Amino acid sequence: MNRKMLVLAVLIVLGAAKVQAQDFKLGYTFLDGIVFAMPEIEGINSQLETTRSQLGKQVQSKEAEMQTKMNELQQMAQDPNANQLVLQERENEIRSLQQAYQQFTQQAEQALSAKQAELFNPVYQKVQEAVEEVRKEKGFAMIINAQAGAATSIVLASDDAYDITKDVFDKLGVEMPEPPAEESADGGK
Repeated sequence: MNRKMLVLAVLIVLGAAKVQAQDFKLGYTFLDGIVFAMPEIEGINSQLETTRSQLGKQVQSKEAEMQTKMNELQQMAQDPNANQLVLQERENEIRSLQQAYQQFTQQAEQALSAKQAELFNPVYQKVQEAVEEVRKEKGFAMIINAQAGAATSIVLASDDAYDITKDVFDKLGVEMPEPPAEESADGGK
């Protein structure tokens, strides 16, 4: 009797799962493709290049200062009358400069990453809001990112009818770029 009840319970659960699966509508889009087609991206890239250039100049300046001090030390070391105490002091100075240089380059990389996040986050938020609106309008339970070639892609195959990318572009009022033409297997000959 217990076995019959167990089989009946399993059949009921499977039947309920089948009904729920029929109501579950899953869509997908290409998030980065939308973000990088937004009109704001040109200005963001310009700002990032300015920041990158400013930080690069400072890094180069610190590197040049360090190189000058190293050259001076090498010249002093070649002098047979060089004072060992002065040489040791210069070596310590160069070590300090090297540490300061490494610390500054790390801080510069962090500053650039922070600037990038500061500039891109509002664009990603805007696109995310449009994705959410389209999801609700189209009755999807979930939208997944189907970025081609990205490590974050989880879509292996799909029906184009569930691609909401065009709808998101429309919601944002941005023209959807044409996908790049694919070359044929014979190299386009």
